[in-house]
Amino acid sequence: MKLRIILTLFTICFAQASMAIETQIMVRAKAVDAKFIGSSVGGMRAVVSDAETGEVLDSGWINGETGSTDTLINNPIARGQSLTEEDTAGFIAHVHLTSPRLLKFTVMGPYAYRQSLQEASITSWVIPGKHILGDGIILDMPGFIVDTWTSVLEGGIVQIFAKTAMLCGCKISPNTEWQPDNFEAKTIIMRDSKKITEITLDFTGPVGIFSSKTKLEHPGHYKIITYLFDEKTGNVGVDRAIFEIPEEKKTVIDEAQDEIESIEETIE
Repeated sequence: MKLRIILTLFTICFAQASMAIETQIMVRAKAVDAKFIGSSVGGMRAVVSDAETGEVLDSGWINGETGSTDTLINNPIARGQSLTEEDTAGFIAHVHLTSPRLLKFTVMGPYAYRQSLQEASITSWVIPGKHILGDGIILDMPGFIVDTWTSVLEGGIVQIFAKTAMLCGCKISPNTEWQPDNFEAKTIIMRDSKKITEITLDFTGPVGIFSSKTKLEHPGHYKIITYLFDEKTGNVGVDRAIFEIPEEKKTVIDEAQDEIESIEETIE
């Protein structure tokens, strides 16, 4: 009896599997106000799952080129116009469906810049055998790539730097479509979880570099939170770093002066 049940279940499962139709879906990620995200920034992870059950049906990496600047940025886009080229970054998912299914498409990256990781997802019905190719399903990804660091000089002087780019890796420069003047770059300086000050970083170039310097009076450990913000698009990128202002070492002259003052106080 048990053997008959097992054979029946096996037959049903086999029949369902044989009825499943392989369906291909192109998945792409595009940076807001920029181009497609791909190999130049370490690629994007793509996951295709059942929107209701969470079952993962396929996953892989979005790799390839960023696409045409003229098509995506400079020229008006006509209705029905293809946005991609043959080598534009994308991942073709292969799923096996027996009936129409609501799928969830999730992308995360860029993986070469972990501090700038973003995630986006969208759902769409997919019909067995009805491939979604060409431009495919495009997920818009907000954000910037921001990499910040400091250089501590004598006298409590701290230089702060930020290397920035669009999320697709496109260059921020006076010589590109992404002008530095369109963005706000600032650094929040904190000590013991309290905000000390906030300073503006100026574009010092030549490509994507913003920097400034400030003076901190007290020695100790500090944290900076550097951000790039575009008010028009809402794009935001953030990175963090820590640094230390050391205690200033006294010179021989300083020590001698302290000793003289101590002697004078004793005499008085």
